[in-house]
Amino acid sequence: MDLNQWVDELFEVFDRDQDGVINRSEFVELIDVLLQEKGIRRCESIFHQFDKNHDNSISKDELKEMVIDLAL
Repeated sequence: MDLNQWVDELFEVFDRDQDGVINRSEFVELIDVLLQEKGIRRCESIFHQFDKNHDNSISKDELKEMVIDLAL
């Protein structure tokens, strides 16, 4: 599975209300899964870091950037 497919699947799973973006509560769940033991303490700063357009949600492109950045 390539990165784009993985991000698409992550996005589909965590965009629970299927509105095309990941809101804060959905983001908290995503971070909890991805970071596990680091969890909520870093969630707020990570959200702000990757919400580039400051619309209080994470787009698929922003999620892709986050996954790449956190994986490296």
